[in-house]
Amino acid sequence: MRIIRVNLKDDAYNIYIKYNLFTDIAKYIKNLNIGNFAYILTSKKIYNLYKREIAKSFDTISHKIITVPDGEKAKSKYWLFYVIDFLSKNEELRKKIYIICLGGGSVGDLGGFIASIYKRGIPYIQVPTTLLSQIDASIGGKTAINLKYAKNILGTFYQPKAVFIDPLFLQTLSKEQLIDGISEAIKYAVIKNKKLFNFLCKNYQKILDLNPEYIVQLISECVKIKAKVVELDEKEKKGIRTILNFGHTFAHALESSFSYKKISHGKAVAIGMVFAAKLSYLLKKCTIDTLRQLLYVIKLYNLPTRIKFNFSSVYKSLVCYDKKFISGNIRMVLINKIGKVQIMESVSPSKIKQCLIDF
Repeated sequence: MRIIRVNLKDDAYNIYIKYNLFTDIAKYIKNLNIGNFAYILTSKKIYNLYKREIAKSFDTISHKIITVPDGEKAKSKYWLFYVIDFLSKNEELRKKIYIICLGGGSVGDLGGFIASIYKRGIPYIQVPTTLLSQIDASIGGKTAINLKYAKNILGTFYQPKAVFIDPLFLQTLSKEQLIDGISEAIKYAVIKNKKLFNFLCKNYQKILDLNPEYIVQLISECVKIKAKVVELDEKEKKGIRTILNFGHTFAHALESSFSYKKISHGKAVAIGMVFAAKLSYLLKKCTIDTLRQLLYVIKLYNLPTRIKFNFSSVYKSLVCYDKKFISGNIRMVLINKIGKVQIMESVSPSKIKQCLIDF
């Protein structure tokens, strides 16, 4: 088993990575001593796929199961209050409750947000089941739901008590879901680790085939990067953690313009990275060779590099609703070279518009 520590001053926790970890998860949860009754929040799809395994793995833990829709639909005001009402109606006296988020990033975002606000905070655990959530969404304590015009606009920073990553869950992912996660892995390689970038290029077939050795290596390297960034800037107050948003500014605008329906998060991030790289080139922050390297690895994994979109809707989302729009300018993460990015605090709307037109 690989154990990666997230060393935070007040809320340090471990990330456990191991094939077939889910079988023994109850033992590890009991050792955390965080409560005596669990509410397992999961998606309908995961529950249908793993109903038998869930019953067996949690047979020694007192629990109830709450199911929500798959994907971004779960991150809504409706499901936020649905789950909170479920907790308040079913909770019994003398029970110290906690939440287990079993699913993809949307389940983790929703469950973590509920844990942060219910009774002013209860413990929660992340058990991510998609590659995207295993390497990114489950780590770092960002929780949120979406509103109509902006993604993740209502949320908190609230750290889990532990993250349990079992790569066996990836075997039931579609190829589309798998490459969604690889999109985030590419992001990590671009912002912090050229060796990881080369690893992705050299071993793409083994990664797509879910070779255990290469998948564990990929997950571990991404987790290490995120854990270190979160340690340095837990609540994004120093500007360090902002580099994790590479590709996400445009991606979130794109997703909201499609009402979170037409494009998946991973594919939106891939296109967002291309947009950020082209903007970087426009602003003379990177060379054409760097842009081509990024395009190469994105295409290698059959991720999109462009999409038809409503110009005015995306532009409005970028400059009016995005969390990174500050004092009349947009904060963007721009690429210098593979393995190094920079945060530019004052990208003018006119430059964004010019890049959008070219894009």
